[in-house]
Amino acid sequence: MPTERPSIPLPLQIADKLRARIEDQVYPLGEKLPSQRLLADEFGVSRETIKGALDRLESEGFIKTRQGARSEVTRTQGAPAPGEEADETSVVRSRQIHTDARREEAGAHSLESVIERAFLAKDVTLDAYSLTTESLGRHLGKQLDAVGRGDLRPDSITLRLLVPSGDFPLAYPAAVDQGDSRPFERWRRSADEHLTTLKNKILMVRDSDRSTTDVRLEIKRVELTPTVKFYVLNNETLLFGLYTLAPRNMILDDDSVVLALDVLGLQSNLFYHSASDSETQGHLYFTEFQAMFDGLWRHAHGMLKMYPPGR
Repeated sequence: MPTERPSIPLPLQIADKLRARIEDQVYPLGEKLPSQRLLADEFGVSRETIKGALDRLESEGFIKTRQGARSEVTRTQGAPAPGEEADETSVVRSRQIHTDARREEAGAHSLESVIERAFLAKDVTLDAYSLTTESLGRHLGKQLDAVGRGDLRPDSITLRLLVPSGDFPLAYPAAVDQGDSRPFERWRRSADEHLTTLKNKILMVRDSDRSTTDVRLEIKRVELTPTVKFYVLNNETLLFGLYTLAPRNMILDDDSVVLALDVLGLQSNLFYHSASDSETQGHLYFTEFQAMFDGLWRHAHGMLKMYPPGR
């Protein structure tokens, strides 16, 4: 019988959200965060909870807090923390999307803008395979919020996500000391939280009286550790990135530190290919990755669940 997975403490949840804003340059390097009072009002928590979140970010080197002053961003996601050595895999990478297609504008697009464009279609489809749904879920959430408000009105949205099962340890993240399962447990709790957030967004759209969109989310958990992440949007656009494995100091939920092998997911470069790029290799990349996803979806051992439930 599976054991109950502990929830992530509230200060750590808020730290994750603030870290994501730093990574997305909502708070760029050198920028000051809002005051603790404003953050407490925004998240509906006590200032003590906000202080706990800021303490976590400061311990990771993302911000510097001085008494009587607002916290300042001192590190961006992927850059070495104080005391860590920088190497070619720990420097901040551009999240620009790269392409060999003869579309000048495609190379400058971000994941966010590609998803925004995809949601303008009459019928939105997305097949995704990744280690977590963190970066994808953040951008999907914005579009689903717009659908729930009635600002976007596609006829249908169909999302198919392939993610690791979480029932068996992954190749990474993993402690260098192979007897320590805490990095895997931390990944599992975080991955579950991101999926739960996305499920709630789906239910929000279904229950909204301002939306007539037929929305469906299918999640298949497979017993695999992804070495790439890729997204196929509207049977037309492919985005894929490679996971780069590197050792790093991982701060756990109890503030202990463990040396772990992990991948740079949020900082992965993404490569863009289109099914219609007949003058390049783009259409072949698209076809092969779509076939890879379909094969895993049909044949990889795992559990399939659909949301909203009962569909």
